Amino acid sequence: MMGKLLRAQWMPLLGAIAVAGVVLSFTNKEFGTAFNVYTILQTAAVDAVIGLSQMVVLSVGDLSLAVGGIGGLVTIAVGNLFSVQHWPIGAAIVGALLIGLVCGLLNGIIIAYTGISGFIVTLATGTAFTGISYGVTSTIPYSNVSSVLVTLGQGRVSFFPYALIVTIAATVLIGGALRFLPIGREVLAVGGNREAAVLSGLSRQRATLIAHTVSGLLAAVAAVMYVGVLQSATPATGSDWLIVSFAVPIIGGTALVGGEASASGCFVAAIVLAAINDALIVLNINTDAVELAEGLLIFAAVLAGRLGQVVLRPGQASGTRRGGGATETSGAPAATT
Repeated sequence: MMGKLLRAQWMPLLGAIAVAGVVLSFTNKEFGTAFNVYTILQTAAVDAVIGLSQMVVLSVGDLSLAVGGIGGLVTIAVGNLFSVQHWPIGAAIVGALLIGLVCGLLNGIIIAYTGISGFIVTLATGTAFTGISYGVTSTIPYSNVSSVLVTLGQGRVSFFPYALIVTIAATVLIGGALRFLPIGREVLAVGGNREAAVLSGLSRQRATLIAHTVSGLLAAVAAVMYVGVLQSATPATGSDWLIVSFAVPIIGGTALVGGEASASGCFVAAIVLAAINDALIVLNINTDAVELAEGLLIFAAVLAGRLGQVVLRPGQASGTRRGGGATETSGAPAATT
């Protein structure tokens, strides 16, 4: 187990960031304070769930451009149900989560049973969800946010944010589902080699449907967390989630072509990106540079994954076969928690 962890694609990046963080803490006292570490983890908590939302779709060999649109719609749903409809906050959260799940389910049904590209479908639905959000609110955010959500988003014990508890739970559940549950293994198998999976009796439609439905639910969870962090329900939520949703899983070791996923890698990658963004602010560097850093990290992660395949392929010839970008040993797709 420890050996597998040390060989994880994101481990060198985590080590480099940890060393850089220690050095920066000594050279800049502000970076190493409990409040600044809390700020990094608070940002990472939301970003990791956004990344998980994209990761489950990438796992099945698809993608979703609707993650941000679903997030915005769920944010508005929470604000409207609580502030306008006067629902109890618990009921408002459940209602909003169901909306996110239904949005993901809708994407999955259209993609799985019409054969239309997920790129086209989620581009269209994501835009539609964003339009609904702005139409309902007339671009005016809901500022009356429940203290429960504020506590979730802003509460902390020393440097540990309460929101991170939700993220850890989501990471463990998604990672465990992909690794141990039959439907999770089916998602990875379909993503790794669609033709072989179908010939083995697995359902491509079911795997696609499940992946997009779970993606919608996770985007909704991220949106609920974001309301607490921002202390406002604004229709602009999700407008900057696209790059994050891809950067986090890809840097964390999820294959773009499907069949290989790492929930723990998403968690680590989110912390890395949040730390880089925070360091740029602390060092008074233009924060626009974070997009350049994210782009370079995505490229490095994809390149590392490709080089790893080339290097490891000869040694895996006897017991491992590769199909559609997925690593399969004795027929089992690759998944890590």
